[in-house]
Order: sequence, then C-alpha cells, then structure tokens
Amino acid sequence: MTTTTTATDVAGWVSDFGRWAFDQLDGIAGLLEGPLATATPRRADLGIEQGCRDLLADSQTPVAGAGAVFAPDVLSDAPYWLEWWTVESRGGVNVVTKLAAETDPRAIGFRDYTELPWYTKPFESGQRHVTGPYVDYLCTDQYTLTFTQPLVVAGTFAGVVGVDVLVAWFEEHLLDVMEAVDRTCILVNAAGRVVTSSDPTWVTGDLLRGLPVDAWLRGDVVDHPEWTATRCDGLPFVVLTPC
Repeated sequence: MTTTTTATDVAGWVSDFGRWAFDQLDGIAGLLEGPLATATPRRADLGIEQGCRDLLADSQTPVAGAGAVFAPDVLSDAPYWLEWWTVESRGGVNVVTKLAAETDPRAIGFRDYTELPWYTKPFESGQRHVTGPYVDYLCTDQYTLTFTQPLVVAGTFAGVVGVDVLVAWFEEHLLDVMEAVDRTCILVNAAGRVVTSSDPTWVTGDLLRGLPVDAWLRGDVVDHPEWTATRCDGLPFVVLTPC
C-alpha cells in the first residue's frame, strides 16, 4: 500500500518540533524557580549552566543557543543580565561557550534586549513565541528561529527562557518531509515570511505579500485563489500548498 505524504504531515512535523523545543524551555524554567524565589537572587545562584551545556553539547542537538534573559532589576547584582550559552561545531565536536554580551546600560556596546521581539512578545502576551527567521547578530550570525516563553515567578514576569535553532538545521530535516509531498510546500511565519520551501523559487526570508496569515492562524476558512493553508498547532506558522 502506498502512503501519501501531505501538507498535514509537514505541519505535524513542525508542530512536534515546536513541542520538543518548548519542553526544553520548561526544563530551563524549572531550574530557575528556586533561585529566583529568594529575596535577593544573584547571578551566581541561577544554576542553569549544566542543563544548558548538556543540551548544547549533544552532537545531535538542533539547538544553537539556550538560556534565560532577565527582566530589569530581577537580579540583585545586575540590572540587566543574559544567562546564555551558544555552541559551534569545531572538527565535528560541539564546543559550548557562554555568551559575553554587554549588559551595562552605560556602555557603548549595550543593546536593550527588552525591545527585541523574542523578549517583547512573551512579555506583552504572556504566551510562548517564535521569532524568525531572522539573522541573529547577537548570537549566531545566521538565519535563526528563537523559541521563547515567559519566565514567571510568584505571578511576576521575570524575563524569558529560550533556545535558538538554526534555520539551516531546521530546513535540512524538514525538507525530508516536504519533498515527499507531491506538490510545492512552503512554511511561512505570521508575517508571511518564508521559513523553508521545497521549491527553490522561494528561499528563507522571502516575503509573500498579501496573504491572510492571521485568518489562517485563527482557523478561519479562507477561499484564497492561489494557496491552501495548513496550520501548525501551537506555532505561528502555516504550510502553504498551491490550490
């Protein structure tokens, strides 16, 4: 019996990956509950380093960065702070390093991360968020998807926990599923920007204008003349196939 792969299968793969990514965030957030519940939490008490290192050191990991970014003045010894690790492959071995970002607001190189979408969206909505694809000049210098969710302690927003996933890794693995579909598949984000496409006409970062992506994400029935859309449950992505 021949099994036909469909856009629903593609959307399912993306949704399953999203659930895995957010499971990692739940794990990081769980490690921070105790340290942040103290009266004067400090950087040295955070205790997520080994968990992040273990995640990144795995040779099969899709994650290029992991950690937590704190709301201003949550930590008693740093008004702004990123507790974040990144990984790069050197000779087939994953080398994990701590991100050295400028966190002194008086310094010339300081960048206010509270204005960046991977921070502002979870802060404003109280919900999980995926930022990208975008070129992450702060960490990876490559097209990246950043998964973040609010870090809440005693009912108060304390920052975000997150992981970075390189689009190159994501595309390589998703294309195995997309190319089994008998028609073009394009994964786009909520802005209509291409994440991955099985047709080289559209590449990562391309913008498909005029799409009713918001309506599709709400589950509305939309009679579009060119595209049929399949939602990816739990994520701000839809899979497009030609009508």
